[in-house]
Amino acid sequence: MAEQETLAAAHLAGDEVELSIDLGTGGSGTARMWTCDLSAEYVHINADYRT
Repeated sequence: MAEQETLAAAHLAGDEVELSIDLGTGGSGTARMWTCDLSAEYVHINADYRT
């Protein structure tokens, strides 16, 4: 588990994070989305547990 957390932390330390999602439809396409939810409350809530 510690190794996975180290790899995830390194991935998330960058300015951008790229996600690939396969919907299983056989098609292809691309989309770009920007989002941010780093309010103090959000960070506090999500710091209390691990998935």
